[in-house]
Amino acid sequence: MLSACSNDNAEDTSKLQEKGEDSAVSANAKESEQEKSIVEQLKASKLIDSRQAMKEQQSGMLVADIEIDREQTESLETTILDETAVEKLTDELKRLTKETKEPTTMYKGLIYLLGSPNYKEAIEAAEAFEPEFEEPYLPEPGKTEEEIANEPESGKAIILLDASSSMLLPVDNQIKMDVAKEAVLRFGETIGQDSDISLVVYGHKGSESAADKKLSCTGIEELYPMGAYDEAAFEKSLATFDSKGYTPLAGAIEKAMEMSKNFTENVTVYIVSDGVETCDGDPVQVATDFVKEYETRTVNIIGFNVDQDAEAQLKQVSDAGNGEYFAANNADELKTTIEKQWLPSDIDLAWAFLKAPDGWETLAEYERFDEKLNPIKIMIENEKNRYRQALQIMQDEQLVDNDVLQGLQNVINEQDQLITNLMNDFRSEKIEEIKELATAISDKVSSWTEEMKRLKDAE
Repeated sequence: MLSACSNDNAEDTSKLQEKGEDSAVSANAKESEQEKSIVEQLKASKLIDSRQAMKEQQSGMLVADIEIDREQTESLETTILDETAVEKLTDELKRLTKETKEPTTMYKGLIYLLGSPNYKEAIEAAEAFEPEFEEPYLPEPGKTEEEIANEPESGKAIILLDASSSMLLPVDNQIKMDVAKEAVLRFGETIGQDSDISLVVYGHKGSESAADKKLSCTGIEELYPMGAYDEAAFEKSLATFDSKGYTPLAGAIEKAMEMSKNFTENVTVYIVSDGVETCDGDPVQVATDFVKEYETRTVNIIGFNVDQDAEAQLKQVSDAGNGEYFAANNADELKTTIEKQWLPSDIDLAWAFLKAPDGWETLAEYERFDEKLNPIKIMIENEKNRYRQALQIMQDEQLVDNDVLQGLQNVINEQDQLITNLMNDFRSEKIEEIKELATAISDKVSSWTEEMKRLKDAE
């Protein structure tokens, strides 16, 4: 019995030993598989040789969570790994250097561990950059000789801009007031070349509540005093108000009439409005009075996204003011209407050349692109600093010989130079794109100017 029991115990012990050995073998196999994992995964890896390859770079496993804003900040905190990450990196470098001492493969290992995860987002943002030169207004020279001959001489232009509360409504996913301000800015810039100009705003005082009606209906202001056009001052005047209250259309025309009482030149009123009179005035009568004794005075109106009732009243006002009414139902139509209907035909041709981008504007676009490119350069430098830190760990831990370290350093330097060249080429591409657009606009202005000269010479 004792003997049998002893044999059973010996057999159990043997089984346990075998199981332990199997577990050890299994653990060793897993460890071996894990140790092989880095280099195995690197077999399909390629060194960066193009901008597309940069975008396709796999995130480094130890920095996969680093945010792009942090990586684009030039400071040691964004480049040097913390203590915990250094411990993980040291373990991974030990695994890597046990399996390979070949510099290029080791460099791929550094990318696998420490490569930036944010190149794709940053590069695509820079690739999406487009130059933003302002397209010059070049009205089509399509008027007949009779129309040109009958054009009134340069005089005074008064822009009446509706800033009532309804201008806060959206059109084409934009606020009406924002669209109108932009259109008036462009219009003022052009018409101001031939005429003294003034900007009068109404409906921007008080609110649409009954308690504020008097304030709103009487709060009509000349924000850009009648005079020669000044770009900075005119743009500033458009930035000083918001849409708020009622629509004193009649009062605004009365304001223009008061301003014009001593003018001997022709006076043209341009109104941009999106609604009817709401201050109990009679804009039709006031427009009639404005032009009654003056053949060279007119009231032109653009109804911006108006309903039928408003359009009917605004048409009556323009008719009474010996002017024209134009409907603009959306943002594009407002711009088109101003461009094709309200721009003066007799524009100073020498001034037109100034509408092409000059050297300073072109340089500003270069700098604007650099604002997209420079953060990528910081990311590249930060990534290289992480590689330097890995090299230092290898040296401190004596993981490889100095000649291997030097070989790895050489690969790092070569790749850094290649990536730097890629970014320089990228900048050159965008610079050329900016230059080509600036040249195209200049050529467009030149062609338009020559056509205008031809028409004038044919008179």
